[in-house]
Amino acid sequence: MPLHNPIKIVRVPISTPTLWPNTTTNCYLIGNKQESILVDAGYDQEITKEALNKALKENDLAIPKSIILTHSHRDHAPGVRQLMDWSPIIYCHPKEKQAILKAIFPVHAVSMLNDGDVIHIADLEIMIIHSPGHTPGMLNLYIPSKQILLAGDNILSEGTTWIGPPEGDMSDYIHTLERLQHLDLAKIGPGHGEWVEHPYKQIEFVLNRRLYRENQIQSLLLKHQQLTSTSLTEMIYEKNIHPSIFEVAKKTTEAHLIKLMKEGKVSLHDPWYSIHS
Repeated sequence: MPLHNPIKIVRVPISTPTLWPNTTTNCYLIGNKQESILVDAGYDQEITKEALNKALKENDLAIPKSIILTHSHRDHAPGVRQLMDWSPIIYCHPKEKQAILKAIFPVHAVSMLNDGDVIHIADLEIMIIHSPGHTPGMLNLYIPSKQILLAGDNILSEGTTWIGPPEGDMSDYIHTLERLQHLDLAKIGPGHGEWVEHPYKQIEFVLNRRLYRENQIQSLLLKHQQLTSTSLTEMIYEKNIHPSIFEVAKKTTEAHLIKLMKEGKVSLHDPWYSIHS
């Protein structure tokens, strides 16, 4: 690629109604003045289009003809409705298709990307990774030549993402993180927050946090014999989380409990959880 027209990878944080303490969601533009793609489209509001058009102009990028949605959540997908004058092709994973169609209605045409697919922007190769856990059809994008991973909500710049039923699966999420650890990475583009400049440290932090929570849940169940998911969550966080995210914290507790039940370590006699005897 000529030096005067290099491929750029631009993080565009856009205000969205996301979870505290985050106030923005990252969209990513990849391309040059000839062609580009957009990864995630934010929330359905005028500021989404304004921020993206500003980033396109400032970075001398072509209007994207493809939009890849990592997943269906309201702070990542519905913004495509603001961008339909671009006449883009909307891409997602087959397991996310129905949720995406619901999120972007009345837009109804979507195309599929699967694990292992490869797309090209100019001479830049981008690998598609199906990375379930946060949602069943989460997509991540890996750019080998740049050692960059665009991780959606699998990795945040601060703290950990929430995983909860019915969409979230903790077993899948742990497997996804272990898979991402084996990529050759220089940095990660997270779903929220600044670029992650120490990718392996952050992935390890998230894995360790999930293992810690799992052990914590088992210890509390051993101590109290039986607990509800609500009481478990209250004991785990001890009022140290913002009230607005208590329900998603509870969902994450429930995702851990489901994983432990699958492994035969915990039993449920609704609504009481206990160590499986």
